[in-house]
Amino acid sequence: MNNDPFWDFYWETRLQFLQGQGKGEVIQQASRLMRQSTAPMRILEAGCGEAQIIGSLVEAHGSSTGEHTSIGIDRDLSALAVARKTYPAIRFLEGDFTDTELLQSLGQFDLLLLVNALHHVFSDAYNPDMGEIDVPWGKTNVHSSFSTLAACVSPGGYLILFDGLEAEGSPERQIRIRFQNSEAWQKFQIFAQEYKPFKINFQKESESNTITIRHRDFTRYVTKIIFLGKSLWERERHESYQYFNMHEMQEMLTDNGFVTQEFRLLSVDYDHWLQDVEILTPGVEFPPEHVMITARKTSS
Repeated sequence: MNNDPFWDFYWETRLQFLQGQGKGEVIQQASRLMRQSTAPMRILEAGCGEAQIIGSLVEAHGSSTGEHTSIGIDRDLSALAVARKTYPAIRFLEGDFTDTELLQSLGQFDLLLLVNALHHVFSDAYNPDMGEIDVPWGKTNVHSSFSTLAACVSPGGYLILFDGLEAEGSPERQIRIRFQNSEAWQKFQIFAQEYKPFKINFQKESESNTITIRHRDFTRYVTKIIFLGKSLWERERHESYQYFNMHEMQEMLTDNGFVTQEFRLLSVDYDHWLQDVEILTPGVEFPPEHVMITARKTSS
């Protein structure tokens, strides 16, 4: 069923506009789960934006018991206006998906979609006095928000989580990198000045485009640099994609009764990174850009 040629063709033609984005990967994975189910699924997407994901899925596979049973939540009124116009069969709510009272009022769902959602919760822990995200506070908020969302998933239901992933090892580890050209070096300097979630500190070697930088900050640089100079940069420069490493992700899922079925690392900008920067520290690789996790909630 997962390799049904019809659905391969369907999503290939429908998702052309999402090529190179994680949204397409999530839609295809969710479609597989929905086709395996013996009954239509009720879906909750937290941070749905213009609803390209939940909308595509409900259009293709329907919803559990008629119109408005699947729900999208977002704080962006302009995005929700587009979503409501494009996908009238779905119920869209303006609100904060960390709102416990709101979530408890919605009932249970067969599929929870968290696509680039939890990193907003982490980024909201920015402390003006520190001039950075308060990391322990941010991680606590992510855990708490996820636990509330997880309670909305029916026993036997599914979660698809797509977001950034912190590199393994100490984020404070110093690494050496060399910029491949003057343009890449200039772009990095702009990034270091304008990126808000963390102070980007580095040491430049004299008469070269080589610097020493924390692994944490290098990860933010390579996963954000594609937005520099684009309209999205004003938003992206305030957000940290990364908050948990692989172990912390798995621990969060286990603590909330989920069994991981797939843990897939994805990078779409790897070739672009190679054009701009060379890693000089032995044993250090480019970080995965995203992680996509499929997990099922235990019945007990």
